[in-house]
Amino acid sequence: MKTLFSIDGKVYAVLNVMVELLELNLLFIIGCLPIVTIGSSAVSLYEVVFQIRKEGTVRVLPRFWKAFRGNLLKGIVLWAIVAATFAAMVLSYWMLSNTSHGNILVLLPMCVIIAVLLLASGYVFALAGRYDMGVAAIVRASLSLALQHAFISALAVILFLAVVCLIPVLLPRLLFLWVFFAFGLTAYLHSWLLIRVFEQHGDAG
Repeated sequence: MKTLFSIDGKVYAVLNVMVELLELNLLFIIGCLPIVTIGSSAVSLYEVVFQIRKEGTVRVLPRFWKAFRGNLLKGIVLWAIVAATFAAMVLSYWMLSNTSHGNILVLLPMCVIIAVLLLASGYVFALAGRYDMGVAAIVRASLSLALQHAFISALAVILFLAVVCLIPVLLPRLLFLWVFFAFGLTAYLHSWLLIRVFEQHGDAG
């Protein structure tokens, strides 16, 4: 029992990670406030999450700030690409739906494209936070991984939608906890899925 609750025990380790994720979650939200820096904040979120996974205990604030400054421009560009792509896809779907009068055979290819892009979006900011890659390489790798690992990619997207989007709507009583943990905890759980994909492509962790 003493070992369990000691400074080297599992309970202490779990509580320590939760405190780090709480701090990281709040920093992520603050980093997103200018809107255009959502991507930079997301890249920094994943970079620190991967550091927590590797080291266990990290100084979250200086790590996040360093990552935010280092990934500011790249994050802005990636966020612009993701936002513009989905805006274009939604607009295209709407226009095609109107011109085809909702013909499913016409809309199906567009639905497939949107699904692939959605799966790929789950890798974009994680890759930027994990590896030193250019924007074009990140986009190519995200699309490639989404197609090669469709099942895990789908699980990652479902996890994000369930925690970040559905909990505030379906479980409003948990809104207080959601505000403090949603993004940090989601990125942490997300990393457990993604690291298995990365390991299959030569990442030793």
